[in-house]
Amino acid sequence: MILLYVTTAKADHNNHKEYYPGGAEFTETWKKFYAGDHEPELDDPLIEAGKAMTLAICEAIKHKDMRYRRYAIGALGYIGDMRALPTLEEILKSKEEIYYFRGDALQAIYQIDKSLGKKYANEYAHEHKYLKMLQEHMQMESKWLTAPTGN
Repeated sequence: MILLYVTTAKADHNNHKEYYPGGAEFTETWKKFYAGDHEPELDDPLIEAGKAMTLAICEAIKHKDMRYRRYAIGALGYIGDMRALPTLEEILKSKEEIYYFRGDALQAIYQIDKSLGKKYANEYAHEHKYLKMLQEHMQMESKWLTAPTGN
């Protein structure tokens, strides 16, 4: 069972919310994640928590109003846990998602499974120029697609 705790983010002009799924075991990790203020390291607490955090992150990113959602999606790619694929695929395939969330999901899928990422990139490249750019870089196997975010 995944427990979900929700709180309103501090003075976030977009009314994004902070989600804390996974119960007490992950509360401190979530607090560190939401307290981050330096963009390249925002996802570090989630990545450091590793595969134990995968399902909790998957639960959180299902909420379109999640604060720092892009970084949580990206963290799943760096964690590299196959259990994240169904949630990432759902975001990628949804035409109701904003293009950059779809692109983040595509990149995370590529990090977890390069051949699957390339397959989806070819399938969805025509839907937005950002997805097309990712597809081109996946074909070239550009190193930045899998490089740690702090680099």
